[in-house]
Amino acid sequence: MPVKTPRVAVLMAAYNGMQWIEEQLASILAQTAVDLTVYISIDPSTDGTQAWCQAYAAQHPRVTVLPPAGQFGGASGNFFRLIRDVDLSTFDLVAFADQDDIWQGDKLLRAARAIEVQKVD
Repeated sequence: MPVKTPRVAVLMAAYNGMQWIEEQLASILAQTAVDLTVYISIDPSTDGTQAWCQAYAAQHPRVTVLPPAGQFGGASGNFFRLIRDVDLSTFDLVAFADQDDIWQGDKLLRAARAIEVQKVD
């Protein structure tokens, strides 16, 4: 029986992230053996993060920028908004991404396999 490709929702919180966000998104979109969609929530920024992310999402169909929702005052409120506002019902897994992380190409596949092993045990 063929192994199912996991569907992963990546929830990214951003705030003044222009220094890192392009490389972070590239590392997420380069993930192997998973079907993913990235959702970005942006705390109002002064460095152009919102405009850049919207332009990036327009060119990358697997990236969605949530509409502005006011100031969160920190990553926790921003992540809570993502959990609340993104429909996760069609995904097998959820991953959280801060704007300044660079992911190894198999990060999500390794996580999916580890979770699958736990379900079997």
